[in-house]
Amino acid sequence: MRRFAREHETWLRQHFGDRVRFDRVERKLYGHDLAAIPSMIRPLIGDTLPDAVVQPVSEEELVELTRWAVQQGIPLTPRGKATSGYGGVLPVRKGIVVDFHRMRRILDVDVPGRKVTVEPGITWEHLDRALAPRGLTLRLYPTSYPSSTVGGWLAQGGVGIGSFRYGYFRENVISARVVLPGGVARVFTGADLDLVADTEGVTGLIRSITLKVKPREELAVTGLACSSPRELQRVIQAMIAEDLPLWSVVFINPRMAELKNRAPLREHRGHPVEDRVLLPAAYILTLAYEKVHDPEIRSRLERLIQPYEAEILDDRVAAHEWENRFRLMVIKRLGPSLVPAEFVIPLDALGDVLQEVERKVNQPVVKEGVIIRRGRRGHPEAAVLGFIPSDERTFKYNFVFSL
Repeated sequence: MRRFAREHETWLRQHFGDRVRFDRVERKLYGHDLAAIPSMIRPLIGDTLPDAVVQPVSEEELVELTRWAVQQGIPLTPRGKATSGYGGVLPVRKGIVVDFHRMRRILDVDVPGRKVTVEPGITWEHLDRALAPRGLTLRLYPTSYPSSTVGGWLAQGGVGIGSFRYGYFRENVISARVVLPGGVARVFTGADLDLVADTEGVTGLIRSITLKVKPREELAVTGLACSSPRELQRVIQAMIAEDLPLWSVVFINPRMAELKNRAPLREHRGHPVEDRVLLPAAYILTLAYEKVHDPEIRSRLERLIQPYEAEILDDRVAAHEWENRFRLMVIKRLGPSLVPAEFVIPLDALGDVLQEVERKVNQPVVKEGVIIRRGRRGHPEAAVLGFIPSDERTFKYNFVFSL
């Protein structure tokens, strides 16, 4: 790796003009993601201040940039919106951050084939709004839907709303066009997509993605309250055994419900909006499905949950949870920092694991979970995202982060 020099700055200015930045303050913004690295760990990671930030607009620019960077020995770090908190976008070898903000076009929509090709920098919300007039919508999307990018989710991997039916995002991608380190663009399909998905840009720079979409239908939601993590697990298993036609199944733990109840009211033009609905201190399941199935699902649910310590929530509570499904970060108002953690486990271990976390981590862990009906090994799984409110300005933060 060569040291970044004035000649490199000159080349970037010539090729990117006002789409390259060298200002230290701007570069510093690109040196971290959602989570703050603890002070004791930061020296082990090193300086993550990039030497430059560029915003390409085309495949040709990606090819030219990649060839030049390889020749010069300068590292490239691709970046979407950096909504994760696990260090995947940190430029740990400095070099250049490739910001895909300007590559956010929809390249093709195939309505009969139910597929769409997009550039990596497009956000899920933007894409979903563009699909609506064509009668299409997303099969699944992350809870960071308003701000995260399609390319970022492919690079980072994961599950989200809609994964109960459609699994991992990787399974919904048809192909990805990637600019490799040698400056050659290649299309990855089938099993070869494993070289791109979840690899955080190591294989190359994602130029475009073709993904499956589905017909847009009106949705209905139902909320359930479960008394314990084991009852939560049993109710979910019963719904799967009953083969309910559900699209999405997500849950929050009692601590998350409590913090949501304590969070400040939403504001509009500087004034609080009275839209608060108090959640019960329970494990809350939110089920989403096509409205045409509403009578059938509600009838079967009433019978299904009778053997368990569970109840169907008021429709107003379920609707409120669904409408606020993208406002997870409202809990950040309760503390200056959040320590994130994520794990995926078999569904049949969910109750035991959630209880073990509560027992071993002596902190107010807030959790949300996504249920995948058919996981990577063919069996139901639960992906759990947890946060511990803390304060990165204190020494204690180092020990909270280690949890």
